[in-house]
Amino acid sequence: MYKKVYIEITNCCNLACSFCSEVKKEKRFMAEQEFEHILKEISKVTNVIYLHVKGEPLLHPRIIDFLKLAEKYHLQVNLTTNGTLFPKLVDKLKNCSSLHKINFSLHCEQNNPQYEEEIFRNVEKLSTNTVIIYRIWTLKDGKLNEKSTKIVEKLKNYYHLSKETVEKLKTENNVKISSTIYVDKDNEFEWPNITNHNSCGYCHALKTHIAILVDGTVVPCCLDCNGIINLGNIYEETIEEICQKERYQKLKKSFQDRKPSEKLCQSCTFKERK
Repeated sequence: MYKKVYIEITNCCNLACSFCSEVKKEKRFMAEQEFEHILKEISKVTNVIYLHVKGEPLLHPRIIDFLKLAEKYHLQVNLTTNGTLFPKLVDKLKNCSSLHKINFSLHCEQNNPQYEEEIFRNVEKLSTNTVIIYRIWTLKDGKLNEKSTKIVEKLKNYYHLSKETVEKLKTENNVKISSTIYVDKDNEFEWPNITNHNSCGYCHALKTHIAILVDGTVVPCCLDCNGIINLGNIYEETIEEICQKERYQKLKKSFQDRKPSEKLCQSCTFKERK
């Protein structure tokens, strides 16, 4: 069993943030029958799905139908979104019982000066069972950059945060600001680049999670958005068949030995995080 499976329902996005890596695969939206096929397969191996790898999941025209399908297969759904489309969809999202958590990437690059406040206001419409994570990226060494400092100020003003909580937001990575709302602060990470190698390190990929791209390609994790480590195709093979393939088994063992066998994994700095 996996703790989670990432499903990329689209690799299209309504923004073009500078920190996002380039998607070289054909841009497309997953069809509903494709999504249900995936759910039938992965419901054998997980109870939790994340509807992203690259792309903006709320851009998908069938997002509400997808959430209802997840409910049919008793799967808990986590979303990661830039939040720009959230206010228009919140009245439909609030009725989706499968929706467990929404991660809002507040560090996204958009031009709406009321962006954060609109998200804060509309979050109040959601069920109290929905966990909210506000994500903030910093430049380096855990220190807030100018943009992140402004976001913290908006959080303070909207949620009437105490001085103690505001100080935590400046110094701690994970801070609870209400019963179901958290702020997750972290350094901006570098997308893997196979020209930079660091052959040692441990990764939870294939042990706790896998990812499925919009074209059905199965990859070890959500950082392989271009399907460089192609483990198989969920539209053509069962999840059991994919997990038994030589490339899958070799990579899984190499993670256990802390010597990743794939060049992309060797270059990934995420495995060096705590």
